[in-house]
Amino acid sequence: MVAGIDRSRLTAFFCTSALLLASFNSTAQRTTRPQPPRLWADSVLRVLEQNREREPHTTLELTARMLAAYRNDRDTCQMAGVQAFRCLSFDQLGQLDSAMLAMQLTFKWFQPGCDSLVLMRAYLGMSNVYLSLGENRLVDSVSAAAVRLWNPRWSFTAVRNGLYTNRAIARVQMGDFDGALASFRAVLRVARDENNAQDVDDALTNIGVLKSMQGELDSSDHYFNSALEAARSKKNVSRMVKQFMNLADNQRTRGHTGAAIALYDSALVLSRTSGDLKEQSWIEDQMSRSYADLGDHAMANEHLRAHLQLKDSLLNTEKVRVLTEMQEKYESEKKAKEIKELQVQKLDADLRTEKARRTRNIYLFAGIGVLGLAGGLWNMLRYTRRSRTAIQKEKDVSEGLLLNILPEEVAAELKVKGYADAKEFDTATILFSDFKGFTELSEKLTAAQLIDELNICFKAFDGIMHQYHVEKIKTIGDAYMAAGGLPDTAKGAPADVLMAALDMQAFMATYGAEREQQGRPHFTMRVGLHTGAVIAGIVGVKKFAYDIWGDTVNTASRMESSGEVGRVNVSNATYLLVKDDTRFAFTSRGMVSAKGKGEMEMWFAERKA
Repeated sequence: MVAGIDRSRLTAFFCTSALLLASFNSTAQRTTRPQPPRLWADSVLRVLEQNREREPHTTLELTARMLAAYRNDRDTCQMAGVQAFRCLSFDQLGQLDSAMLAMQLTFKWFQPGCDSLVLMRAYLGMSNVYLSLGENRLVDSVSAAAVRLWNPRWSFTAVRNGLYTNRAIARVQMGDFDGALASFRAVLRVARDENNAQDVDDALTNIGVLKSMQGELDSSDHYFNSALEAARSKKNVSRMVKQFMNLADNQRTRGHTGAAIALYDSALVLSRTSGDLKEQSWIEDQMSRSYADLGDHAMANEHLRAHLQLKDSLLNTEKVRVLTEMQEKYESEKKAKEIKELQVQKLDADLRTEKARRTRNIYLFAGIGVLGLAGGLWNMLRYTRRSRTAIQKEKDVSEGLLLNILPEEVAAELKVKGYADAKEFDTATILFSDFKGFTELSEKLTAAQLIDELNICFKAFDGIMHQYHVEKIKTIGDAYMAAGGLPDTAKGAPADVLMAALDMQAFMATYGAEREQQGRPHFTMRVGLHTGAVIAGIVGVKKFAYDIWGDTVNTASRMESSGEVGRVNVSNATYLLVKDDTRFAFTSRGMVSAKGKGEMEMWFAERKA
């Protein structure tokens, strides 16, 4: 492995410039006029094939409907093709477990006679998922196998370029710069032959980044300037900004801070025209650091304030988006509930009207008439009671599901207000765990066995979290995330979260010993903790979830990845809060390098004997 590689500067497949959502939606809308489902699905599939830059949420919504149409016709070839697009979209969204499932379904449904490009997209999806998981050797082998199968007569060479690009990035991560350079140059050659401006830009940029990593800054500048000129000719502002930032980074590396500031300023001016707040925030941060290097603290503080203001704007924008989506969802559900209640009220009113009418006419009837009235009233009353019982049962089921998805406090707020506010917590302790060698073990187990193993471990972890009043946040593939101190700040103190982490490792040790006695494979695990400020709230409209954001979350993840198997690694911030607890013993690790964070003080925690 090469230390210090910043993968974010490398341009992976489907992670390029701003997505052309408006263009894609307008095209998709022309294909979604009422027509037979199969014809509609075929027309949308052609749109997906022609649009390189697909917005993932839109793609997933369309492909879900397309699957239903193709499933109705039992067309497994088209079903496989649709799942290949879903795999790529899930990977873009970071939903790697869903991406892996879609990838497996693509291979399952593909058969001789299907379009071979579907198989290539499946291989591309597999390489994307492995790249996201950091399984670089698997990315290299999968991409190489797919490229060997490629037929030069096939169209859509963007898929092949994606395979080459992913393979190159994996090789960079493994330290094979020469192999990476060969792959990037292969993409550049094909893209130039086909006049594919986007792939040319990506290849030039990636080669420039690679040369910068190797210290060949003049060569790196050559490729960045070539990409900049191409972006200028196309008037592509987003790509121009990217190249100005790359050139500025090279100048800072040389120690030419003044020249770097001038380039950052050019990038900032262009970025303001495009309105990309995230990009502007990053540039302001770099300019602040550059002025600090020059000793100009007044300008450094000015740009730092601008950076922080932009970060706040981004957070506020995200809060508004999330709350707006949730408000729309619960307004819709509230209306549905009101309709049901009105139906019950109308039934009650009808019953009272009928009773009054029959009372007025009671003297006109005798004997059997009275019995008929009673029977009619009884039937209507019984119907009303059954309706109320059914509604109450449905309400109980809905509330039970809501409490299983959301913390009790958040669910209560939703029921009262129809939405839940995002909240800031000054002191939350975040726990991350991850199984080591998950991919290698998955190759030794069937899919059913793998899911069973994960289920056994995660069920045990859920019980431990409940015992210590720690809030489970989510699972991400084989990773488990939980938090103490939210949404109820009185529950899940840092010491409780640390106890939970130690119990998790104790469970894994006991379970692993049992598996070894049976001669069966088993997981080993790293756990990391960090305490700090976070924002918590509900995200999404469909399959919504309670989630947390902030640098504290990223740091907790680094505590896990910087730890060791079988140990609990805690940050200095968490250590200072629990160091006086007589239940724990700590071993200083000193300053440890954490990816993206630099040197951080860390401690191994354990129970006192």
